Amino acid sequence: MTGRNSRRKNISKNNMSEWNVGVYCRLSSEDGDNAESDSIVNQRELISLYLSKEPNMKIYDFYIDDGYSGTSFERPDFKRMIKDIKKDKIDAIIVKDLSRFGRNYIEVGKYIEEVFPSYNIRFIAINDNIDSYKDPKSINNVIVPFKNLLNDEYARDISNKIRSVLDTKRENGEFIGSEAPYGYLRDERNKHKFILDKIASKVVRKIFDMILNGKSRKEVIDELNKLNILPPAAYKIKKFNYNKKISNSMYVWDRKKIDAILNNEVYTGDLIQGKMQRISHKVHKIVKNEREKWIRVPNHHIAIINRKEYEQVQNILYNRDTKINKNNQLNIFSGYLKCEDCGCNLSMAKPNGKIYYYCTSYMRHKECTSHSITEEKMKKIVLEIINKQIELMIDLEEKIDSISQKEKINYDFEILQERLNNVDENITKYNHFKCSALTDYESNYISKEDYEEYNEAYSNKIKRLLKIKIEIEEQINEMGKTSKRENNILDKYNKKIENLDKTIIDDLIENIYISKDKNIRIVFKYEDEYNSAIDFIKKHNCDIIDKNCIKNEYKEVV
Repeated sequence: MTGRNSRRKNISKNNMSEWNVGVYCRLSSEDGDNAESDSIVNQRELISLYLSKEPNMKIYDFYIDDGYSGTSFERPDFKRMIKDIKKDKIDAIIVKDLSRFGRNYIEVGKYIEEVFPSYNIRFIAINDNIDSYKDPKSINNVIVPFKNLLNDEYARDISNKIRSVLDTKRENGEFIGSEAPYGYLRDERNKHKFILDKIASKVVRKIFDMILNGKSRKEVIDELNKLNILPPAAYKIKKFNYNKKISNSMYVWDRKKIDAILNNEVYTGDLIQGKMQRISHKVHKIVKNEREKWIRVPNHHIAIINRKEYEQVQNILYNRDTKINKNNQLNIFSGYLKCEDCGCNLSMAKPNGKIYYYCTSYMRHKECTSHSITEEKMKKIVLEIINKQIELMIDLEEKIDSISQKEKINYDFEILQERLNNVDENITKYNHFKCSALTDYESNYISKEDYEEYNEAYSNKIKRLLKIKIEIEEQINEMGKTSKRENNILDKYNKKIENLDKTIIDDLIENIYISKDKNIRIVFKYEDEYNSAIDFIKKHNCDIIDKNCIKNEYKEVV
């Protein structure tokens, strides 16, 4: 507080003394219908008119935060004003009204009741008739904290309304971001939709294809840099002639840029928004939102890759503990082998040049047991189990076809109808929850805030279920009751497999577990499809082949 006691002994200046005034103006989108009357121009004109009648007050500088919320004091010109206060450059602050100064009840009170008096700063809020020099009691008037509280509540209410509007737009499939993701352009006919960027979309496709073909991320990065393909930021700046300097790092592909593409579900055609959120109307820090709160709109735009390819890439690079060998190839079982007893992954070792798998916990800490098994034996057993699974799938398919022909039933139609019934049941359930929450609120069992939170959560769930219902109904209408049954897995694997490779494992297997007793248990994918098939066969009184098929897994002893 340099010079704080030298020039300003106290705020009781002589009337002939000159005041160095800091004029503070603020406006943000939260001001809604008042934006015109509270515009920066109007604020300056009102304050200038006021000061024209105060000959002892001289404007030192204007401090203007245009586009900044009043709920936070992390504003550039507000901070500059505080610095000038501490440097003794100004000894008075004037604002149009308290809401222009801020909308955070606690922080506004702290500044006008503690901070400014400690620096002997005169504070004037014209429309609220506050002048800490002419009328010191005006600061302590009961109406001041009340107005601050109203301003705070106004900001909270506006914030909730804006968030609600944005969530509704997201739910309706409207993209609310500033620009389309790399690989897409905003559709000029509908700014909320995407169309393919012919050049960038090919780069995205190339990146996914290289990973699916066994390339490592390093190889992908080296290839893109070798071909002088511009990374996303540099590409957009050049394509759209943005007035922004391109740094050297923008020209170079790196792991972060590659991961941002490979991790982005937008390339499957789904629009996903709401991944990040502001903590509250007062705390403007942006944090990651829980995955279940993301707002997903399927088939929003043309997909660059299909869902299956996307999931394969996630399994290869992110969902599993995968290792690349010296030849830059993925080991066939990489990321799939797990210890049945401790849950750790199995690691590969080559004693005497022969490949073995061991429990990682045993290898690193001598905990658990070795669970050792050779790669050769593992391949033989896994291939045998997969062929048994294919036999099971074929058998299930034959039973389903037999039932369908005998009873003149369309299997896919019946499964979709069952899903539709489940969705209807859930909609009824959440509507019941909404009614119960209202009853609890009216009976004073829960607070208004709790009721609003429950009501919003249940309403959002119902909205999503209604969208799913529409999608199912559209599938049923398009299908017709005599359409041909499809089974993508059996179309690809409809006979005995002779040689095992990583593509087969990626397609069919979820995890492979090995116990200390050398039990091998394989959990297969497509659990929902299996369960639907089993339920269908049970419903129509047909014998089930093997109870293991219900669990979607097999066990073998080494």
